[in-house]
Amino acid sequence: MIPKVTYGARVRGLLEYLWGPGKVEEHVNPHLVAGYDDVALLAPERHERDGERWSLDELAARLDAPQIAAGERGVKQYVWQCSLSLPAQEGQLDDATWGRIAARFVQEMGFTGSPDRAGCRWIAVRHGLSAKGNDHVHLVVTLATEDGAPVWLRQDKRRSQQVADLLEDEFGLGKWTPGRAGAIRRPELTRPEVERARRVDQAPDRELLRRQVRAALAGAGSEAEWVARMRGAGLLVAPRTSAKDPNQVVGYAVALRPAGAGAPRWYAGGSVDGDLSLTQIRKRWPDAPPALAGQWKVADSAESTALRGEDRMAVWRSSAAALEAISGRLAGVAPGSPQWPVVARASADLMARVAAATEPSGRGPVTRAADALARAAAPPRRAPAPAASTIAAELGRVADALMVTGPARDGGEAAVLLAVVVQAARLVVALAELRAAEQQAHAAGAAARAAAHLMPLLAQGAVHVERDVPGPRVGRNEPDAARARARVDPAADQQTQR
Repeated sequence: MIPKVTYGARVRGLLEYLWGPGKVEEHVNPHLVAGYDDVALLAPERHERDGERWSLDELAARLDAPQIAAGERGVKQYVWQCSLSLPAQEGQLDDATWGRIAARFVQEMGFTGSPDRAGCRWIAVRHGLSAKGNDHVHLVVTLATEDGAPVWLRQDKRRSQQVADLLEDEFGLGKWTPGRAGAIRRPELTRPEVERARRVDQAPDRELLRRQVRAALAGAGSEAEWVARMRGAGLLVAPRTSAKDPNQVVGYAVALRPAGAGAPRWYAGGSVDGDLSLTQIRKRWPDAPPALAGQWKVADSAESTALRGEDRMAVWRSSAAALEAISGRLAGVAPGSPQWPVVARASADLMARVAAATEPSGRGPVTRAADALARAAAPPRRAPAPAASTIAAELGRVADALMVTGPARDGGEAAVLLAVVVQAARLVVALAELRAAEQQAHAAGAAARAAAHLMPLLAQGAVHVERDVPGPRVGRNEPDAARARARVDPAADQQTQR
């Protein structure tokens, strides 16, 4: 459950918004589910008069009364509003459950008063799903007690996060947001981004960039190689240099290549995802010096000859076998081991690469699983560079091989690629179990969410493959195919050299 707190100075204006159509006509059924008094007494009447649908005067007057009594002593921004939102995968709750959640929330926040202090007036309003598909409720509290005393808040936003954690446990809700437990945060999509993506029926730009930047990191051995891979995937990449030394790169921005004559929409790395900022990415190569501006500009992907179908399938078979062996080795790594942070990150990178192979458009269950797993693997905000791990290195080699193969092109190839998805799903389940064993509830919830995205897919025994228009088929390129297999199967390399 995600709380979002805002402040205002007009109760009536907020009520007009809550009982209005909403910014994208999402307020389909505004109604009260809880309040400081009987909901039947507080609820505004619905009618048609002077173009209005609801009579909000009486409710606004009731909520305003304590603030009017406070007079000059009152808090200027006295309207406290908090939306409590469930992630879309949580589904929807009924009015009665939301009413209980709202009542417990205001109680834990201290707005209902105590034997020594009168309480505040408040209401909880519910209407349709948000533009992003989230079930939610709006809490409106006036920061003055029934006897006219002002209510001054301190660290109320932090407290709202703590109360949300408490109520998740109390009401059996999922813990889907690792950022609340101290992990690096992921910036939320804005309403314009969501609406723009809906108009063109595709994933938002920032979600596509998030997956492609992470997929480019999978198996990359250096900063320059990562930059080259991003460009090889078709991304536009621009380094940000220091004002004092233009040769020093201190950040970067990425964009999708625009269609036609449109201008690209640039996003800073940290705004794509908190753990994709340049500072966090450089922790992956702690012993290597940062790449200079000149290296960023010349970094480019090497030309690669397309592999034929049988070569791609051979690489996928080798990759599936390697992942099965890695899953077996993971069982021997104890919770709390210093290997786990880097293994978790490498698993998230690998899933991003698998998603790129199975769902190039960035829409589908594998992509959603990769997105959730990345949240489960998000490191603490001030985490040091993770320890080295041979398991993580092996995951990187598998991801590196998958980059060479590209996406499946037909159902026959998809059947072979499914074996890779199955083995990758085992990594997801192992990570969920690890996070639960380490009592990292929010990370465990995110990993469980990733597993849930994959389970129906695996139960059906089929993987959805997006059929892009294939490029020109070329002759079989044995060296490229052999090198790809050797990344995940050293025995294949030895056989080739004989």
